[in-house]
Amino acid sequence: MNFKSLLVALFAIGLSISKSLGQITDSPRIDEQSAEYVKIKRVELTDQYTIIYLQFNDRSSRADDTYPRNFPGDIIPPRNSQTQASTIWLDPETRLYKPGEVNNKFRLIKAENIPTSKVRKVTPGERVDFVAYFERLSPGIEVFDFYEGRSQQGQQSWNFYGVHIRNPLKRDENKTPKTLPKAIPAETNPAPVESSKPSEKIIPRIEEAQFAIVKGTVFDAKTKQPIAAQIAYQEEGDSLQMNSSSGKFRIGMNPKQRYNLRVTSKGYYGASTEVSPVDSIGKVTFTRDIYLTPLSVGETIALSNIYFETSKFDLLPESFQELNELVQMMKDNAEIKIRVEGHTDNIGDRDKNIELSRKRAEAVRDYLIKNGIHAERIEAKGFGATRLITKSGTDEERRKNRRVEFVITGK
Repeated sequence: MNFKSLLVALFAIGLSISKSLGQITDSPRIDEQSAEYVKIKRVELTDQYTIIYLQFNDRSSRADDTYPRNFPGDIIPPRNSQTQASTIWLDPETRLYKPGEVNNKFRLIKAENIPTSKVRKVTPGERVDFVAYFERLSPGIEVFDFYEGRSQQGQQSWNFYGVHIRNPLKRDENKTPKTLPKAIPAETNPAPVESSKPSEKIIPRIEEAQFAIVKGTVFDAKTKQPIAAQIAYQEEGDSLQMNSSSGKFRIGMNPKQRYNLRVTSKGYYGASTEVSPVDSIGKVTFTRDIYLTPLSVGETIALSNIYFETSKFDLLPESFQELNELVQMMKDNAEIKIRVEGHTDNIGDRDKNIELSRKRAEAVRDYLIKNGIHAERIEAKGFGATRLITKSGTDEERRKNRRVEFVITGK
């Protein structure tokens, strides 16, 4: 082989390797995932498949046993003294999606070293390497979601959101042809059937979304910096939770249901937010950023869901969930002392409003004491209409003034 031929051969080999490397991504960057103990090690794109190499590391080897147990890829049975084993499988309905486009999906074809129709038992601390073959991602999709399903019935789904890979558009797809293609013979290119209403456009049927996604970030309300948090919610009777060390979260939901997300973080007062995919037809991605107030001395925190009978200080049952969360916060932070403050609007007698607000604050204090919080940790005070949020006379604005808050007075 002469020198010129050798250069040509080396160039061809280099071009082949470069092209191959462009279709393989080792340890891809992932924006968020539901289970830290399952890793995507490699993504390989062939002409036929999107091949994903994954690794499962059994979590029962952890001494503290504090991992979340409520997300379907693995099923965690009740533990006993005779067995510590759990079981794993890959849901055959697992799909790859282009983020935010649930109708642009790529189905699972087959899997190796993990079952899809039954479960496999794993021993404590075992590592399982397995491979999932999906339909080939369209060129140009360089970020995708690996979605196994919504967490339910005590199972934990293996969902990966924002998987970044190399999958560029083919060069010829980016080029505009300089010349028009030759005409196709008439017999191989029959004329389309004319519509009786040529002005009408044919609208393709859009498949109903199988799930909706809520995403967002949990922030410190003071610093506006992301914080680690836990997001809990109910779905069809199951209590589900995900942990996010970065503060970012993405959760798959049934688009026909309503959800209440409860967000908590150590050192912060939790918050709740409602997500209602059912109210937004056709919208499958929702953004809900959450801001949590730090439990610092001097901070004032509103209790948004405290309700009383009209012009009375009797707590309504709708208040109990919020009050129970306050009780739990006080138990989790045994050093904290608070002052419960009641407020009213500016309608009616000033002195009577102050008395009513005081009795409402005392009703909240009494509830906390009855549920195990020491009385010396709680003050109660009524301010009536002396600290209005707004002086507008509309019903909506007056409702904002009728509120219960607590102030952290000591730690």
